[in-house]
Amino acid sequence: MLIEEGFKAIYLNYKIKEIVPFLKKLTPKDKKEIAALLKKFINKEWGHNSISVLAALACCKTKNEYENLSPGYYSMPVELIDELFESYVPEWIGESYLFLRETGYLKMLEWEQKGYLTVDNEICASLLTSSISEDELSTYPVTLKTHIWLLFEYGSCITEHYGERNWKDLLKNLVQKDKIDRNRVLKSSLKAIHFNFSKEYNTWFLELFAYLEPTDNEILKLQEELFLIFHSTQQSLFPGILKALNPVITEKEFKTEAFLDAVERLLTLSTKSVLNGVLMILEKIAKSNKELREKICILMMPVFLNKDKAIQTRGAKIIAKYGNPESDTIKEELRGYKENFLSDTHTLLGQFLINEEKPALKEEQNFVSGLWYVPQPIATIETVEDFIFLTSRVFNNKETYHIDQFLATLMRFNNELEEDHFNQLEPAFKAAYKLKGTSGLRHLLATFFINYGLLKQKKTSDVLLEARLEFPRLENWDEKRTPLILRAYQQFFLDIFEGLKEGKKLPLLSVPDHTPCWISAFTLIDKIKIYQNQDERPMAFDLQMAVLRVKKENLKQAEHYAKEQLDAEYFNFLKPVFNGDYFTDRYEDAYLDGNFDWKLSRRKVYKWNNTEEIPQVLVSIENRKEITEDSTLLDFLFNSYHGVYHDDLISIVYTAPYFSGSVFAKKYNETLSNAVYQYDIKGNIEFLDAWMKLNLPFQPIHYLFLSAGLLNKDRIFSGMAFEVLINRAFSKDFDARELGMLIGKNINFELAPVKRLTDGLAGCINLSSRHNQLFEKLLISTLAAIEKPVFNLKKILELYYELLNLNQSEADEAIAEKLQNWERENNLKKIIHQIKTHERKTL
Repeated sequence: MLIEEGFKAIYLNYKIKEIVPFLKKLTPKDKKEIAALLKKFINKEWGHNSISVLAALACCKTKNEYENLSPGYYSMPVELIDELFESYVPEWIGESYLFLRETGYLKMLEWEQKGYLTVDNEICASLLTSSISEDELSTYPVTLKTHIWLLFEYGSCITEHYGERNWKDLLKNLVQKDKIDRNRVLKSSLKAIHFNFSKEYNTWFLELFAYLEPTDNEILKLQEELFLIFHSTQQSLFPGILKALNPVITEKEFKTEAFLDAVERLLTLSTKSVLNGVLMILEKIAKSNKELREKICILMMPVFLNKDKAIQTRGAKIIAKYGNPESDTIKEELRGYKENFLSDTHTLLGQFLINEEKPALKEEQNFVSGLWYVPQPIATIETVEDFIFLTSRVFNNKETYHIDQFLATLMRFNNELEEDHFNQLEPAFKAAYKLKGTSGLRHLLATFFINYGLLKQKKTSDVLLEARLEFPRLENWDEKRTPLILRAYQQFFLDIFEGLKEGKKLPLLSVPDHTPCWISAFTLIDKIKIYQNQDERPMAFDLQMAVLRVKKENLKQAEHYAKEQLDAEYFNFLKPVFNGDYFTDRYEDAYLDGNFDWKLSRRKVYKWNNTEEIPQVLVSIENRKEITEDSTLLDFLFNSYHGVYHDDLISIVYTAPYFSGSVFAKKYNETLSNAVYQYDIKGNIEFLDAWMKLNLPFQPIHYLFLSAGLLNKDRIFSGMAFEVLINRAFSKDFDARELGMLIGKNINFELAPVKRLTDGLAGCINLSSRHNQLFEKLLISTLAAIEKPVFNLKKILELYYELLNLNQSEADEAIAEKLQNWERENNLKKIIHQIKTHERKTL
């Protein structure tokens, strides 16, 4: 205690002159006491000062112990540390970058020369980067002789700037003054890239190499090191390397064969800047080296897998100019890529493709578009044991029909469940209990099941006793912010719960018989007949959900069957199934056919002190907070969505498959409506897939949602949207013009860049001649909706031109005036001239 009191007296009265003599006298046991005192008070009741820093240095036994106490921002009392180190130096001091960073590189060297510490190379490199003056670098000979080369071998802060000075300037100045070897700096810069510290580092070292302005002779000496960088995964390095090599390509000392081997993989890339750089150099080599022309022509073949018109044209021109039309090798190689040729490429290489001057418009294609999803029968649960197994899965499985299956089976076996069965259901109760504190449909299901267990189990299990405290009574489940559609589900569950309490054994009408949610009209008729035979009326929401899930197949035969089996009262329950106009007078058309209004607006976004306006397209649809007690399931559905997560959203779509337009509208507004902030991409992917599984006719709102998917920056979502386009392209209900118009509006409003459309569509061309014709219609509508020359409009025009040639058609009159106006733009003149005349620029 005397030691603690002594230290407190020094610390609290800031007796700075007494601290070092005090620390020098401490025994190992004393130091342990001081370390414990620091841990107790520092960063809690006490703050750091020079006394506490010195005490931590002297009393901490390990680096980690010191760094946990270290302030990391407090200026080190270096003179006092020197005084302390005269009699005691911690063994770990050379390992603590946190400590050495505060004292600096030069002080570290001073202590190292005194024998106080030894520092490893990585820490040394990091410390050195804090020295930014040539004077500091010249203080100790070891710096320029040894340490400075560590910067090329270990990660450090070399890429950071310090005011106006930076390490590129420092290194260049040292080279110019012959203080360090120039050749070694150049070689080390390239070597550092192979350590692959990070993209930022790699770029910095390549920039340093270029900053030193290597001569042609220096490039030639280092050419093999430069070639090795082509094996890097960082494609952004390649243009810089190609630029450096370009001046020496034709020199006698240049290792051309090695270069060709190194760049072979680059020709398979899609990056335009890389391909242009490689093609420029290959053309230069072909021009000066006749012996390598055939090898170069064959090497270049992968560029024809690229759908960029400029890249293919440039490659074709090189082969046409330097390739031998009589070479069987070149001809054979070209045949393998012929299917990928754009029209101009085919024309330029016509002399190599005998009797294949132009691809014919084929009537028959190999492409077969099948159904996105084939519905499967849903097996009924036949035994209590199977029901117990299902119950354990229903709270974890995402198959939406399992909930319906669970409810239907529970109604069937309700009167047969005994105490032993409830004991076997304990894992299911535990699974339900895990959903405490959550929300949504599965929490509602868990609440339902726990309330059922509390009702039926004679000796309440421990898990149900705990659950009773965490879950509300079923009738109290909803809150003010609960979405209306989930309140409808709550009422649906309450109706079932009352039926279970009364011991009724009636079939659940709304349970699907085919995935993902379909009910056969004949199955529903047979179930309603059971209600008729028992003189029971169906539960309202159960009946309504059932008729909304009936698949519209064989309805005339089903109607005839219903009239045979049911009396007038029970037949009337099925009016919504057999009367196509049943809902017309009850709801607004937009909710039934998905034809909602939408408008462009600007959304203000606040970033720090600035306000930015971003474009957005919003669908005109509202959410009501309250509806009447006698409202139908569709009333709840049409006026609700906000606050529902994507798992529940799929269940909601499957509640009324033919009337899902409002759900699409609200999902679009919330997650996809503006150019910058788009949310829940994973949910949108699952949502789009779930909808496609229904194989329903397109509604206008679906085109809006799909257009946002096609132009989305997320590649997985965009890729799925293009799969939808390909899959549904020839459906009778699909309107390519409607989709094209929305894509054009998106681009015109700057909701998405052109490149997202052209990159995606380029990969779909030539699936079949029918697809090519549909894509042409799509682009005509897209171009018609674009009101001004947007950035990269040329890419759409090039794609349109390619489709015109593939389809052997002429430019559509609908966009003739636009083409006339856009022709005034310098970068569009050439492509528009080609579109209007179909002229080919030949050699």
